[in-house]
Amino acid sequence: MTKNLQLGDKFRFSCHDKLSCFKQCCRDINIFLTPYDVLRMKKKLGLTSGEFLNTYTRILKAPRSGFPVVVIKMREDNLVCPFITDYGCQVYDERPWSCRMAPVEIRGAGLYGIAFEKSYCLGLNETKEWTVQGWMENQGLSIYNEMEESFAEIPLKIKPTGNKKLDQVQMHMVLVGCYDLDRFREFLRQNPDLVIHQSKELGEEVVNNDVALMKFTFKWLADNLNNIHILNKLNQILNS
Repeated sequence: MTKNLQLGDKFRFSCHDKLSCFKQCCRDINIFLTPYDVLRMKKKLGLTSGEFLNTYTRILKAPRSGFPVVVIKMREDNLVCPFITDYGCQVYDERPWSCRMAPVEIRGAGLYGIAFEKSYCLGLNETKEWTVQGWMENQGLSIYNEMEESFAEIPLKIKPTGNKKLDQVQMHMVLVGCYDLDRFREFLRQNPDLVIHQSKELGEEVVNNDVALMKFTFKWLADNLNNIHILNKLNQILNS
């Protein structure tokens, strides 16, 4: 394992199509997607969030919590990321957080490292020099980190009820609310009484703005999915 780095520490890296390893890191790997990743990628491809999820992802469950985990579905024939073309990444300007971070990885609070060996990633032998902080700024990660901080609050606040049906409702709403934002938008429009106490926050300018709606949704999920009355109401709606 390479040494730990801090924000001001330097490393060398440049990725380009002249390297013999170009695109090799996009094969047979787990690329986990955040809700904000899905939002940006589906807009890039001109798809609804549901279409994107059904076409390009697999939905898993976190081992202990049962929270939904979304990963890109590799091609079945060669295990290559479905967005890789002969010329590179089809969604490069809207690529996921984990792809933007590479070759840097997070190892703890304020600690980072290089995820690959130089023999595997030849870009690490290039002369272009970065600090960890400079790399993250160059990759436009600030908005990703802001959205991830809000998203990370949800599993900290939502606790299982002990009722199997209601716990399933919790996880279903987390999946839809976080990742299938277009579907959740319609759900709120069809069931306005679910947000009656937050109606001032949910004006049309929020509903029609994906980022604003996602921020609202993260807060709504964290604030409401421990409420047994709301969970029972959601269960009725979902089974009606």
